[in-house]
Amino acid sequence: MPTLRYRLALRGWHSLSDVIFLILVKLWPYRRNVILINLARCFPNLSEKEVKQMVTAYFRHLADLIVAPFMISNLRRNELDRLVKYENMGLIKELLEQNKSIVLMASHYGNWEYLLSLPLQTNCQVLAAYSPVSNKLVNGWLCKMRSKFGIKLIPKSEWYRQTLSWCERTPAIFVTIADQRPPESGKYYLDFMNRKTFIQSGAARIAINRNAAVVYLDVVKEGRNAYRFRFNLITTQASRLGEADIMERYYKSLETTIKRQPELWLWSHNRWKFSARQGQKPVTVRNLL
Repeated sequence: MPTLRYRLALRGWHSLSDVIFLILVKLWPYRRNVILINLARCFPNLSEKEVKQMVTAYFRHLADLIVAPFMISNLRRNELDRLVKYENMGLIKELLEQNKSIVLMASHYGNWEYLLSLPLQTNCQVLAAYSPVSNKLVNGWLCKMRSKFGIKLIPKSEWYRQTLSWCERTPAIFVTIADQRPPESGKYYLDFMNRKTFIQSGAARIAINRNAAVVYLDVVKEGRNAYRFRFNLITTQASRLGEADIMERYYKSLETTIKRQPELWLWSHNRWKFSARQGQKPVTVRNLL
């Protein structure tokens, strides 16, 4: 039975999220054109009405995402357990018992902030990259908040070097948000969500260099701010697959996840920034605005 404190806190965070949602819909439609173009291209069979409905649903989700880090930082462990469920932890424990480090390939889907609680589910070291902010006080506060449950945060600029040089005796879990857009169009691309998509393959390279196991994080939303994380094995030995196969399997899994409930992916991110170089025709969004 949830405590009165928990119920009141959740109601307060939901109320704040509701205000942010109204601002996004009525006053400041954050990157609305980017969202519309992304959805129109990825779901060409949707009607204008369906696209508008999906945009509204996305803004609702985005408002919850904005308050999530602050909400999580104020939750106790037993309260957090009500909002995030880890399924199939047996796979993780089995791989660790085999002395295999794990590259966990997550995405900008659902609420990836909850992965900060992963150290509570295992005895091994869990590492994740983060992007420092310029204000040192804010950056320090964010790092303290996000490492509350024991995760080790590594600056994004140091991530690749430190993960390759990590030499603890016991295996570790390297959490990667693997659907990042590359800094420029490169040699690696694949078909994803009905579009030619340039990708970063750093997560695969780390896994191959460490001959780690690669695991995909599937996410299911079970209620407002409530998620279930399931671990799906991609390979136990990354060096036997290669970068291309690992990334292709990851993106196929991610596409399945997105199509199950599309509004939970980060559509406001300009994921296909290099579309002009891909020869794609422009999408008219005038009628959707």
